[in-house]
Amino acid sequence: MDKKKLNIYLIRGLTRESGHWGDFVNLLESHLPEANIHLMDLPGAGIYHRTKAPSSLKKMVDFMRKEVMDRINPEEHNIIFATSLAGMLATEWTINYKNDFDGLIMVNSSFKGICSTNERANKSVRGDMLRILLTNNIKRRERLIIKVNSNKSEMVDKLLDAWVLIQKKRKMSRMNILRQTLAGMRYELKGKKPEIPILIIGSKGDRMVSPSCIEKIHNHFGGDLIWHPTSGHGLPLDEPEWLSKTVSNWSRESFKNYKKKIA
Repeated sequence: MDKKKLNIYLIRGLTRESGHWGDFVNLLESHLPEANIHLMDLPGAGIYHRTKAPSSLKKMVDFMRKEVMDRINPEEHNIIFATSLAGMLATEWTINYKNDFDGLIMVNSSFKGICSTNERANKSVRGDMLRILLTNNIKRRERLIIKVNSNKSEMVDKLLDAWVLIQKKRKMSRMNILRQTLAGMRYELKGKKPEIPILIIGSKGDRMVSPSCIEKIHNHFGGDLIWHPTSGHGLPLDEPEWLSKTVSNWSRESFKNYKKKIA
């Protein structure tokens, strides 16, 4: 069997790590068996939970790039797929290191300078977001994070115990949550954009990032835009099957075009 030449690099967003993908990774592997799936963590979370998270996305990119460059083969087709805050990081990565990735997929990300503050963080969820920053009680914090991200009430019962266990094993500090938050709030494109194929995925039911913000990002970036009509901000939680099929279809088509280009 030929060695796989398509690679998807996954990064979760603010306060999250590889363990929070849930069912999504297995579904993606089943829908896209021809790809290698690589999981990455932001500094300050997951395997780097003891690392001091930089408060700038550029420094986060430089940290992560040192960690994973030995896994990125420039002769293969590499796609970076990121949610929320990590979508900003992935954008910064692909702008500054143009040869690392051949495609970018981002889900429910927002950008200073393109979207207003209200579009980036709806007033209705700001109280919960502040409580997430301030509380040191793991169970209370994880419950709030599920509430902000999911539009499905049953997700608390489904996810809470597992997410509490993740935090007990690899607890993210309040200071690292704050540093990640500051990095996302400060980051600004200043007219720049990636020069690779892009898929932007938005949730019409997102209670954090306004759909108008996603539209503005698409107008700035170009590329493809696909909507889910009802999901909350946490698309991998609410609709993992739909998301895995959407990512698989786009990645497969991107790989076909890439092979044609180098043929």
